[in-house]
Amino acid sequence: MTMDLFPVSDAMPRRALVTGGAARLGRALVLMLAETGFDVAIHYRGNAVRARETQAEVEALGRRAVLLHADLAREEETAPLTEQAMQALGGPLGVLVNNASTFERDEWDDASLESWMQHMKPNLRAPFVLMQLSPRRCQQGRRAWC
Repeated sequence: MTMDLFPVSDAMPRRALVTGGAARLGRALVLMLAETGFDVAIHYRGNAVRARETQAEVEALGRRAVLLHADLAREEETAPLTEQAMQALGGPLGVLVNNASTFERDEWDDASLESWMQHMKPNLRAPFVLMQLSPRRCQQGRRAWC
């Protein structure tokens, strides 16, 4: 998979943050970014083993990968994520991928508003918070994928 479909300029910082980057689609996106020359901050919540495996795959491609653990249902862990990624990777981000999500495991008839809200925090609120913060922190005024 290549990034031929996406506009990547030479001026864009080759640093990315991928939420939910340890497994499945997030892992594929992390590896695609690394193959294209990006250093990647891999966010994960629960599976540190998968996160370390994905990190090792990125490093085998000759790129830097850092792991960032956060529960995106908790705003106090979500808000600093972009800054943590920038500090760990050594500069502004060129790409933010909001991939993390949780999956409803309740039967529809048994789901409560409270459980629904718990799923909406990482699925909707966290991407909103990260996107609100990213234009100010990613490129510091220059256009980016954030």
